[in-house]
Amino acid sequence: MTILDFLRMVRANLKLLLIGLLVGALMGFGYSLLQPRVYASSSTGFVTVGEGSGINDVISGSVAAKEKATAYLSLIKSSAVADEIIAANPEINLTRGEIQESLTASVDSNSALISVSATASSPEAAQALANSSLEAVAKVVNDLEGSSSVRVIPLEDAALNPSPTSPNTPKLVLLGAGLGLALVLAAVMLRRTVDTKLRTRDDATKATDAGVLGILPVSDEISEESILYTNSDHISQEAIRQMRTNLRFVNVDNPPRSFIVTSAEPGEGKSTVSSSLARALADADQPTVIIDADLRRPTIAKKFKVDSKVGLTQVLAGQVELADAVQQFEDTQLFILPAGRIPPNPSELLGSDKMRQLIHELSQEFTVVIDVPPVLPVTDASLLSNSVDGVVLVGAVGKTRKENLAEAAKNLRAVNAKILGLVINRAPRTGLGNSYYGFAYSSNGAYTSYYGKDQQSKKGSKRSAKKAKSKA
Repeated sequence: MTILDFLRMVRANLKLLLIGLLVGALMGFGYSLLQPRVYASSSTGFVTVGEGSGINDVISGSVAAKEKATAYLSLIKSSAVADEIIAANPEINLTRGEIQESLTASVDSNSALISVSATASSPEAAQALANSSLEAVAKVVNDLEGSSSVRVIPLEDAALNPSPTSPNTPKLVLLGAGLGLALVLAAVMLRRTVDTKLRTRDDATKATDAGVLGILPVSDEISEESILYTNSDHISQEAIRQMRTNLRFVNVDNPPRSFIVTSAEPGEGKSTVSSSLARALADADQPTVIIDADLRRPTIAKKFKVDSKVGLTQVLAGQVELADAVQQFEDTQLFILPAGRIPPNPSELLGSDKMRQLIHELSQEFTVVIDVPPVLPVTDASLLSNSVDGVVLVGAVGKTRKENLAEAAKNLRAVNAKILGLVINRAPRTGLGNSYYGFAYSSNGAYTSYYGKDQQSKKGSKRSAKKAKSKA
């Protein structure tokens, strides 16, 4: 994965990452609320030895005082010191073990300065523990040595600190946010690593070793049920026109006059693509005929809402003349040859000499678009691939498996079929996918902002008026 791929992935999953960040931060904050509050306070004093210690000895620390301070440092956590603290502060209400765990001490290496830190569940308790601990140590030492030569001269009394030292809420919130972000990012990367579906332009080209002719976004105008032409979805219409242009430039000197449109598996939108492409070619004043050669599950007649009783099967059987079976779509350059009656032997009909001759004759006058069954379930597409100038292979984002797409391309090349290119169908416009998948539909307003919304509306109105006038 390149840096650019990573940035695209982050951008495409930005909402999920932000949600993970927010949830992690909230969990960190919630965890901090469940933790007990701990308050801290510390006091400092000088340890002196003997009655005659002067101020200089106190500040610099005599050798004896330094040795005593270091030697008695471990007494801070002793039971005797804890008992003295309890006796001096009965209101603290702490056990001996709790006091021992809450105290820590250190000695300055250059003097007899000793510092004691205490923690407790309240600021007052922490202050009392820190202030009384040094006096308790001095008393225990004097009791042990049987004298009162050890003194503790206070330097800084413990202060009352109302802010708890634990839990560290900002730290826990940041830690939770980072953990939430990392988990979501790991899940996104794992999903991309193990994902077997077609997701990106690179997935399609690597699987088939062919170029991309076009990318059709998710649109109500080019759904599986029907092909609408309201011209309200400028993005989908422009994508179809771009697909038509790219098809023409596959071979500039000898553009394809006939081609089949197929997919690896059913339900990937091959009939939608063939219908949209045929209509786009006809809209460019190029005589076009679309043949429904999917004799197992014909859908072209339903999409264009024409009669499907008479069609290809009757023409190939010699029961009907071609001119009687072909239907013109409205007042356009598009002609439709429906599938007709579903035969018991579709493969034999499509692989027959009559089918090849029919395609050859039609391609002399028309651009022939043939909708055929998927490649992997049946052999119809492979049989017809040598009767046309090329194959347009369709894959659907989030549905087509990359291995199936690769296998379909392999099967077609095994029979010397020429793959003109790929059409990626149902590309997401927004949310998870658009920029990461490289489909360039991140801004739905890009088309109208360039050409002008009013201009497009006027064009749509003029076309609607023209159609209404012709029907009248």
